[in-house]
Amino acid sequence: CDNGIVVDEHGRTSDPSIYAAGECTSHPNRFAGGRARLESVQNAVDQAKAVAASLLGRPRPYDEVPWFWSDQYEAKLQMVGISTGHDHLTIRGDPALGRFSVCYFKAGKLVAIDSVNRPSDHMTGRKLLVLGTDLTPDQAADDSFELKSALKPPMAAPA
Repeated sequence: CDNGIVVDEHGRTSDPSIYAAGECTSHPNRFAGGRARLESVQNAVDQAKAVAASLLGRPRPYDEVPWFWSDQYEAKLQMVGISTGHDHLTIRGDPALGRFSVCYFKAGKLVAIDSVNRPSDHMTGRKLLVLGTDLTPDQAADDSFELKSALKPPMAAPA
């Protein structure tokens, strides 16, 4: 154990006959930049699917972007990515109106979005994090900038 049952990307423990999935596991997670223990329904369900695939002889690594949600009275809070370690954040929308998103960046790269009553920012954010796009903090802060337009893979550096 190390903050949970230590598993590999397939849910396998140090004993190749024993698997674990869900909130109890410490697993490799590229979105967390190392090992993570995620206490969420999404993690439990998606990680269980990866474990089941391994048990059936069709291994596929668990590599899902973490996302979470909570309904608090009239506020729907949706989070995607891991904001720990961010070095810059921008606000998109208007907190005074109760509809906004906080976009977190680390070394210029988008690492997470927390949205309050902005489900389209959340859904687009899930795709943006998987693609690793070149969305800039200025674009994220500009509410007139369409986040979906950033849904293209980052440009490769010239050779």
